Amino acid sequence: MKDAAPETRAPDSTSAAPATDHTSPVPANRRVAEPLASCSFISGIWQAACEFVDSFDGDGDVEREYEGGNERVAAGSFLPRYLRGFGWRKATPQGSRTAWYTEVDKPLPRPPDKEYQPHVLRTIHENPHLFHVSTPINVDRFASCLTLHPNRHFVASVVRMLRVGLWPWADTNPTGDFPETWDNAWANIPSEKERDFVLSQCNEEAQKGQHSPSFGPDLLPGMYTTPNIAVPKPHSDDLRLVANQSAGQFCQNNMVHKAETKGARLDSLLVFIPLLLFFTQLHPGKRFLLWKSDVAGAFRNIPIHPLWQIKQKSTWLRFVDWRACFGNCGSPRAWASFMGLVVWIAICFLNMTFLCCYVDDCFSVGLVDDMRWYEPYQQFFPTDQTRMLLLWDWLGIPHKLKKQVWGEILVIIGFLVDPNKLTATLPAESKSDLVDHVRDFAKSPRRRRTLHEFQQLAGWINWSLNVFPLFKPALCNLYAKMSGKHRAHAQIRLNKPLIRELLWFVNHVQASSGMLFFANLDWNPFTEANLTMFCDASLTGMGFWIPALDLGFSCPVEGDSMRDRIFYWEALCVLSALHWYEKSGLAFFATELSPARLTIFTDNSNTVNIFDTLRALPEYNDILLTAVDIRTRSNIDLRVLHVPREHNTVADALSRVDFVGNLDAVHALTPRLIVESFKPPRTTLGAAQK
Repeated sequence: MKDAAPETRAPDSTSAAPATDHTSPVPANRRVAEPLASCSFISGIWQAACEFVDSFDGDGDVEREYEGGNERVAAGSFLPRYLRGFGWRKATPQGSRTAWYTEVDKPLPRPPDKEYQPHVLRTIHENPHLFHVSTPINVDRFASCLTLHPNRHFVASVVRMLRVGLWPWADTNPTGDFPETWDNAWANIPSEKERDFVLSQCNEEAQKGQHSPSFGPDLLPGMYTTPNIAVPKPHSDDLRLVANQSAGQFCQNNMVHKAETKGARLDSLLVFIPLLLFFTQLHPGKRFLLWKSDVAGAFRNIPIHPLWQIKQKSTWLRFVDWRACFGNCGSPRAWASFMGLVVWIAICFLNMTFLCCYVDDCFSVGLVDDMRWYEPYQQFFPTDQTRMLLLWDWLGIPHKLKKQVWGEILVIIGFLVDPNKLTATLPAESKSDLVDHVRDFAKSPRRRRTLHEFQQLAGWINWSLNVFPLFKPALCNLYAKMSGKHRAHAQIRLNKPLIRELLWFVNHVQASSGMLFFANLDWNPFTEANLTMFCDASLTGMGFWIPALDLGFSCPVEGDSMRDRIFYWEALCVLSALHWYEKSGLAFFATELSPARLTIFTDNSNTVNIFDTLRALPEYNDILLTAVDIRTRSNIDLRVLHVPREHNTVADALSRVDFVGNLDAVHALTPRLIVESFKPPRTTLGAAQK
């Protein structure tokens, strides 16, 4: 028997796929082959792709040159770590993180034996109409596409999850004092509008087979209730139904092992941009487009194990929720496990090498003139998008027309990405919302916020670093205040350094264009810098010099509080060299699109590290804040690199000048060097002053 023609939505079924299957988008010979030994398919595909590029583009190795020596390193990205992922030269792009994690993650858990409590089993067995496992996913077809996957135990656990339901890494009595039954009846829905919305959504989900019928007001043994709330969608008056599984002392999320569920399996812009740059190199002179396809329902397609369904009873309407919900800590990890395998299938068997996934959105890049007809929606889509939709149809993954979008400029993970200009932009409304939220947080009347609010703010700022990577130092005191704290509702005081850093962030975001030009970020600091400088410091002085200009500078250290901290003076010396470059006028030509390129060498590894990561302890963070001020004000792209001490002799001699005119040691190394004094900039939280 042959399958019928593909449909947009597959029925709720987990029946076996027919033996002969001519409509599968995955070649049959790839679905029935014997499993291979453990290896990374994703890495192998990218290695082959890069070897193809190497066949017509031979950069070879890159010569790294500095005073007195050289070293050869394999060609690759020269980006500092805070920009890692925003560029690609010839280093192998890693491809989808979501897919890659399926090759290394541990299997999803089963319910532990202790969860099979007699009173729980009795409730489930005596009320079969309240407990049910179902999914729209065709599990047999899904499994048939994964016989080549190297992580066999992980695949088996995801298939098992789809058949018998998810166990969300939980212990239903983690502290020994959780009650047998718990009613969160205190959580009332505040408004009639929200009440009507929750009622309509619950009725709709019941019709889809995602909820049990509503039953009486009394809880059965083993049941826990979950408050259902309506929250506004971003930039909209529409509402979203959320199960608040963090409400109350004995909430469900207190049962979930957070250590097992944490860790993003998402493809951010840091993953996608190198793929986009690689694609544009493969197709020079072409016009590009982006496409994005959304899965309808996302988490709601994942069934829940009956032993957890009994913990997902609605507070108000008294029904049992049969599917994974948006309020449970285990749902994102479970969904990423499933979608990671779907993306793995598309990459490995449909050759959709540039595919990425962020929660329920799959997105990629294509050519403007490469389109294909998609019959169910009666319109053309980019070829890979059509192939993805056909795969979803065959697997039973639901989707809707309005969420399948494409264009030469498209919103990806909240940012406007232009594959032809190679830019990513934060939309004006999102930028305004970010500024308002951070400012309101910093100006809290009570000067206190909960740990949960701190975490939310850190997440929002981290998201914005996709287009504002230079503003990372704003997180320094925010993370310092959260360090070692675990109680979500614990109050944390906002101190002055934190407030100043947050307002520094606000000021920079407001002044920024909100656009990241990632085409020119990755340059060779050894051969493509506009100027190269060398720095060093001792406990008596600082010195830097510019070989191309035969010009050197020295300065004694001042003040007692940091006198014995050589790291501070080394970092301040790099900042002073950057400050001198700004004031020299040598960067007069720089623009945001084409910044001046400055390379500074130092023999202090800690200094290299803080400029490479834009992370420092609070007592050193002012140096980074001031450096960012200079760089954004004058459009300077800075690289700070390490040089061995034996090759940094001139800067070392300048840092040890006796400051009474004795330059013999310096001139013994470079007789023509002109030496001047300098004064380091003041680092008063974001203002490099003369």
